[in-house]
Amino acid sequence: MKKKAVLPVLMAGAFLLLCLIPSVGMLLWGPSPLLANETAPRTPSLKTPDGRLNENFLNEIADYVGTRFALRPAMVSARSYLFEKLFHSSAEEQVVLGRGTEMYYASTLNDYCGVSLSEDELHAVVRQLKAIQETVEGNGGRFLFTVAPNKNTVAPGGMPDRFPAGHARSNLARIVPMLEEAGIPYVDLQTVLQEGAVLYYKTDSHWTARGAALAADALLQALGRESRYADGPFREEGMHVGDLYQMLYPVGKGRETELVYAPGLKYETESDPRGGNALTIRTASPDGQGSLYCLRDSFGIALYPYLADAFSEAVFSRSSDYSPEAFADRQADTVILEIVERNLSSLLPDGGTA
Repeated sequence: MKKKAVLPVLMAGAFLLLCLIPSVGMLLWGPSPLLANETAPRTPSLKTPDGRLNENFLNEIADYVGTRFALRPAMVSARSYLFEKLFHSSAEEQVVLGRGTEMYYASTLNDYCGVSLSEDELHAVVRQLKAIQETVEGNGGRFLFTVAPNKNTVAPGGMPDRFPAGHARSNLARIVPMLEEAGIPYVDLQTVLQEGAVLYYKTDSHWTARGAALAADALLQALGRESRYADGPFREEGMHVGDLYQMLYPVGKGRETELVYAPGLKYETESDPRGGNALTIRTASPDGQGSLYCLRDSFGIALYPYLADAFSEAVFSRSSDYSPEAFADRQADTVILEIVERNLSSLLPDGGTA
């Protein structure tokens, strides 16, 4: 009987050892790196900055260990691999697996399926934009508004059949005629990017360098300026890791070809320590004309270099303050507000989120 009891004990011991690896491994190898689009959790501390006992200490430990336990990237990748191969399903709720190697951001599904803001909410967005326009023009500047389309808006061919297409009822489709009626200068990038070829990455939610160049050309042409950045040429340089792919496979080796504008750009940047992710980027270009203030989001990472090249001086901001007051002191010839389609509700006066 004693011999028969050895095997269960050994199996239970092995199971306990495996369970200890994630936490004990943090002491041996340090915490795991954050995954794509994650923000660093607060480091647990027994005391608050003012010296009091931290009542949230246990919650902070749970949050910290839950995101930084040892071997987490490898475990997340293994789980995603099993889900994809066994069920052709995404293990990450933020990622939708499409046909072939296409991946889509789940937060774009409402736009794709036509689940939209109410008429009153859309009119509130238009009033907000009109107030921004009047503020900019009151300062002697010129205002342009544009929306970076979701990938499945301009290239829906890879979307799974289980999601019904209903973009004709989306926020973007319904707000465009409202913008025209209100006299708000709007640059329609959905039409510009409709061809779809290599304009968006397959495993990323963003456009490629060529897609961004087409967007820049459209914005500059709306200002009455000659612009042919999209004519290139573009060359393949290095490999791109898609943000959606990283969510699923943080230790995966999948890569896409990175395109770069081959003639080069002449602008210089005063502050861009994070490769386009900085909250504020100031640029100067010897061949540029005029001044620009551009409020942009993550799509501006690939977009801003072309605009920086085209303006003699420019400021690019990732502020989330879309109130008219935020534009009151912007002394620039041109003000551009760029926002991705899935976040149109962020323009609501109360700061609604998509």
